[in-house]
Amino acid sequence: MPEEATSVDSAAGAAEGAAANGAEGAANGAADIIAQGGSGDVWYSIGSLIDKGGPIVAILLVLSVIAVAIILLKIVQFWSAGLSKRGFVDPAVDKVERGDLGGALDILKKQKTPLARAMAAGVKAKMRGDLRDEDVAAEIQRVGTMEIGALQRYLRWLEVIGNISPLLGLLGTVIGMINAFQSLEAAGTQVDPALLSGGIWVALLTTAVGLIVALPAITALNLLEGKIDQVRLSMRDASSRVIAALHARPGATQSRAAQ
Repeated sequence: MPEEATSVDSAAGAAEGAAANGAEGAANGAADIIAQGGSGDVWYSIGSLIDKGGPIVAILLVLSVIAVAIILLKIVQFWSAGLSKRGFVDPAVDKVERGDLGGALDILKKQKTPLARAMAAGVKAKMRGDLRDEDVAAEIQRVGTMEIGALQRYLRWLEVIGNISPLLGLLGTVIGMINAFQSLEAAGTQVDPALLSGGIWVALLTTAVGLIVALPAITALNLLEGKIDQVRLSMRDASSRVIAALHARPGATQSRAAQ
């Protein structure tokens, strides 16, 4: 009996030691995997992306930098232009209705928005002489078109980047698949499934990068164009209100009565 107890204790001690050594080894292995980035190959780092995706991924990364720069530039431009400001429109129109074109111009000059500059152009045109309403509206439209053009500057680049990035990614995927199947053919009868699967995921990497670049560019483009459409509608509304106010001002009423 003592010998059997001793044998049991020895076996238990051996099992505990093996378990402890196994746990320690597993912990060390997990630490090594984490230190290496999970799988030992951090594919999402910039260097690894360029190394695996080749020149196409490098081009896509350059396009992403350009897209981000344009988006930030337009955000700053739209914010500094104060596109959402509308509070000056009613006071300026009221001044025009009362025949105080100078007062209306003073109100509009204090604003730095495209809408204010377009309205001010119409008021200035009327102050220069007894122009027809069509001429005043044409002047407002001319200046408004220039202001809209300034807001639209560089947006075409976002459109191009959003359209060609997925195509570049697809091109990289096709090239990668061709290379993967060429490697598979060169292996002959010694086919390794890892060779094919590794080539496929590297090939699909370019498509993923292309979509990642295109999605923010297209989203920002649509949001910015929506804001520009709102400014365009505001300019049309302001032009109509200025023309109507010119008809309603006292000088215009007396002139029509004399005729």
